[in-house]
Amino acid sequence: MEGKVKELDDASFDETLKTTDKLIIVEFYTTTCPNCRAIAPIYAELSEELENEAVFTKLNTEQNMNVAARYGIMGVPTFKFFCKEKPIGEVVGTIPTTMLRNTIKDYIRHRLECATKSTRLVYEMDGYG
Repeated sequence: MEGKVKELDDASFDETLKTTDKLIIVEFYTTTCPNCRAIAPIYAELSEELENEAVFTKLNTEQNMNVAARYGIMGVPTFKFFCKEKPIGEVVGTIPTTMLRNTIKDYIRHRLECATKSTRLVYEMDGYG
C-alpha cells in the first residue's frame, strides 16, 4: 500500500523541498528494516487522510546516501519534517499510529510559524493533537 507517498531520491529531494508550500514529511527508510515495513501501511494511510495538508514522501537511505548523510540520519525509520526548505523536527523509530498522526497534525498546525523563524519551531509536541 503506497497511498499518496512520493518516492524521492538524491536528485528529486531538493527540488521537492523548493517547490512545495505545504509541510513536507520525509520518511527515511531501508528495505531491510522490519520497523520500516511495519509502519509503511500506517504512513500510507495517513498520507491519504492528510493529503490536502501535507506532502508525504519517503527516501531509501541505502540508495540515497547523500541526503541521508546531509541530515545526519543514523537510524530508520526517521520521519523528518520540513517547512520552506528547512528541517523543523523529526521522529525516530516506530511510534503508535495515533501519536504519529497527532504529531503530523501538530506540525501542520504550527507550520506557518517556520516562515518567520530562522530556527526550529519551539512548542510542545505532545503527540495528542
